Amino acid sequence: MKITLLVDKQDHSFLQSEFGLALLLEDEKCTFLFDTGAESALLNNGAKLNIPVEKFRKVILSHGHYDHTGGLALLAPEVIYCCKNVEQSHYSYHSADDIHNIAMPENAREVLNAAPRADVEKFTEIVPGWFLSGPIPRISNEDCGGKFFHDPACTLPDTVDDEQALLTGGGVLISGCCHAGVINTMLYCRKCRPDIKINTVVGGLHLRNASAGRLQQTADFFRQNGVKKLVLMHCTGSNAIEELQRFLPECQVITPHLGSTFCV
Repeated sequence: MKITLLVDKQDHSFLQSEFGLALLLEDEKCTFLFDTGAESALLNNGAKLNIPVEKFRKVILSHGHYDHTGGLALLAPEVIYCCKNVEQSHYSYHSADDIHNIAMPENAREVLNAAPRADVEKFTEIVPGWFLSGPIPRISNEDCGGKFFHDPACTLPDTVDDEQALLTGGGVLISGCCHAGVINTMLYCRKCRPDIKINTVVGGLHLRNASAGRLQQTADFFRQNGVKKLVLMHCTGSNAIEELQRFLPECQVITPHLGSTFCV
């Protein structure tokens, strides 16, 4: 699989930096856009990299946060794969006077509801050898990477249960933010497809505020389960990446540059 990092918050000489994530996934069988970024960076960067907008017709949404769905407002998808409750409300709590609405923007919702939509309610093969997890059960003690709520008063806890990941038959796991926790995500994929051994993890892992204990737990799990490559970006956090590199000297840890293309 060939992957191009189209949206991330990184300084770049000519590409637009934006807090969000969008990955173009390509192989000989198919092309999918995995997440859309927050606003205009997807189309701007795609144009500067000479990527035709036609490659953005099949869209996978990892979850309903604005930084993964906002760019949808500028697209004309032929199909969107998402969890059924991707439009639910999401708020992030930082302090009593610092609460943010982080749900899908209204203009992105309009595109979502106008386009052909495939709700993924369980582990599903979307093309031969490419699987979407659907909602991921929370069975380990990982948290969802922040204080999230469904209401602006922050009384209804939000586990971001509209999140899904992509697994390939070759053992590549792709995550938007991994709010379910990468251990939960890998355990669920292994339960659904025990014949697929995950060797590579790509995307955001939402570990930027993780404790040393959680990072050690994650590294130990990767080692015990034979993960050989980590391609990390977005919300993973630079400190977490450095710690994972330290804990896993036997594992290849890569932080791709915005606009770069790599193969997994």
